Formats: sequence, C-alpha cells, structure tokens
Amino acid sequence: MKRWLVFITFFFLSYNTYAQDANDYSETDRLALNIPASQTNSTTDIAAFINSHFDTDNKKVRAAYVWVISHIKYSTDSIHRVILNEDRDQLVTFALRRRKGVCENFAAIFDDICRKAGLRSFAVEGYTRQNNSVDKLSHAWNIVFTGNKWSLYDPTWDAGPPGYEPSNIKYFQVSPSVFIQSHIPFDPMFQLLNYPVNYREFNNDNIKSKNNTAYFNYADSLSEFENASSLKRYTSTYSRIQNNGVPNNMINTKLTQLRLEIELIYQVKDSILYNGAIADYNHATNEFNNFLTYRNNQFKPEKTDAEVQLIFDDIEKRIASARQKLKEVNQSKATLTLDTGDVTYALNNLYNHVKEQEVFIKNYKATANDK
Repeated sequence: MKRWLVFITFFFLSYNTYAQDANDYSETDRLALNIPASQTNSTTDIAAFINSHFDTDNKKVRAAYVWVISHIKYSTDSIHRVILNEDRDQLVTFALRRRKGVCENFAAIFDDICRKAGLRSFAVEGYTRQNNSVDKLSHAWNIVFTGNKWSLYDPTWDAGPPGYEPSNIKYFQVSPSVFIQSHIPFDPMFQLLNYPVNYREFNNDNIKSKNNTAYFNYADSLSEFENASSLKRYTSTYSRIQNNGVPNNMINTKLTQLRLEIELIYQVKDSILYNGAIADYNHATNEFNNFLTYRNNQFKPEKTDAEVQLIFDDIEKRIASARQKLKEVNQSKATLTLDTGDVTYALNNLYNHVKEQEVFIKNYKATANDK
C-alpha cells in the first residue's frame, strides 16, 4: 500500500510540474501573437515591445520566437544560397517587409530581435537530416543564451499559418543532445556539445555519446567568439570546420566562403596600410618641399637650430612610418598582394635627399659660425 501511495504522489508531482511548465508561456504567447501591427515594422520596434512587456529572458525569447513563427511565412520564392556574412540588414528587412522568407531570413529576424532585446544570440548555418537522409540544401537556425545556458531554436521548422497552437512548437529551446539528431552546424562549436559529433557520424546517422575524445569547452569558446574581431572569427571557424572530419559539398562551399572572407579582410587591411604609407610619403614630401622653400628664401624667417631639426625629425618619422606599413603589406597573408616597389623607391629617394639637406645645414651653420 505504501508503494502505491508513493507512486501516486510521484505521478501527481510530475504531472503538476509538467502542467506548470506547459502553461508558463500562455500569457507570453497571447501577447506575442497580438503585438500591434504598428509596432512590427522593424525588429527594433518588436524588441521594444518585448522589453516593455516581459521581464525575464525566457519570456523575451519565447515572445520573439512565437511572433516570428506565426507572422513570417516560409516561401520558396525567397530562396537563395546561404552566404556567410551576407548583409544582415537586408536579410531582415526584406523578409520583414514581405512577411515571408526562407530559413536564413527566419534565423536572421529571430536573432536580430533577440539581440535588440538584450539577449546573447547567434544565427547558425549548417545542414540537416530528414527522412533518414542528409538534406542536400544548407539550413539556418539559432542559439540563444537564457537561464544561464545556451539552447537551440529552429523557427523555420516551427513556422505555421496564423492561428497555430503553441502546443505544436517542437524546436524551441531544444537541448543540444536532441538537436544534434537532426541538425549539424558547419562550425562544431554551435553544436553546444562538450564532445562534438563529426560530419561522418552525423551523415551516417551514427551519433553516440562520447567520453573518449578531447573535451571541448564550447561555452568559453562562444564567449571568446563573441568578443573576437571578424578576422579571428573567420579563421577560428575555418580551423574548427577543417578539424571536424571529412567534409561534403556543402561544407566545402562553406570553407570556400570563409577563405574568401578572410582574403577580403587581408586585402582591405593591406589597402589601408598601403594608402597610409602613401599619405605618410605625401606628408613627408610636403614638409621637405616647405624646407626647400625656406632654404631658397635664404632661411627667412629665421628659425633656431632646434626648430630646423624638428622639421627633419618629422620628415624622417613619416618615412619610417610609411616603411613600416609597407613592411606589413609585404608580410601579408593575402593571396593577392600589392606591389610596394615604386613607393619604397620613392621613400628611399626622399630619405636620401633629406639626409643630404641635413648635412648641408650642418655645414652651412658651421661655416656661418666660423665667420
């Protein structure tokens, strides 16, 4: 009899806990479904409404999710290849204006609302398994940090017509161990697993719990990733993808895109350095020409020796600065590098002329003092 009572007690406790969890979002869902149309013209407006009506991160992320899946319609007329670092604003505004889009639009809108609501969030790219086979098209979804942990979300797979039932939501705040059964990101960091699944295991539907592989602290990696420069993000992502097993065509495409983004950053950096070297050279040349004018005017108006030396010092500092910039360009990791030969020749020529004038000034001053 006691065992039966214990069972009954446990059953009702479990039921009540589940019922409470299931109903926690009922008011949140109701408000999210009825955000005034006038406050949904931008993600900024939607996030402002959410921040003013919900007081916890869990309610905020739920409201953002419910609004997106109930107001954005999946439409293949918007489909195009998922491109790394595509114009984020365009992905958001285009779909928000039309109220329809594909997976990357859903992920971008949801991510943008979450970020503007003050949540830590990322849109994630990868691919999926459906009907026991790997989908040939890439996919996009999200991770958001709430309740002191990262969770996974797929608003595209939960999207439905207006009037949907919240109970039908399946891909909201999914645990990593469950999500990996159907979704694998290109970057294994976004699996949110301390023992990531490699591509071969996912492709072969051979996902097993691991404890004999190297531990991966994805939480620390994500924190570092959040604060990293674009170049650091791309290079670290590229390295993680390369180290996660045999790639397929989608992964190879992603690696190619990453290489292009990295190359572009290097080239932009090189251009900035090169143009900076040109600016230094032009400044030094102008200063030198001003000195020559001063000399041709019989050193009028008069300057002290210290003032004249400052002119030479400034010119030489500019030349040194230009040379350092060109050195960095020459050491660039870019595939296509700039030719610095002509500028280097001009700098060397200018430097020699400056040194000639310094010698002339010293001799001139010495002669003048002798007289």
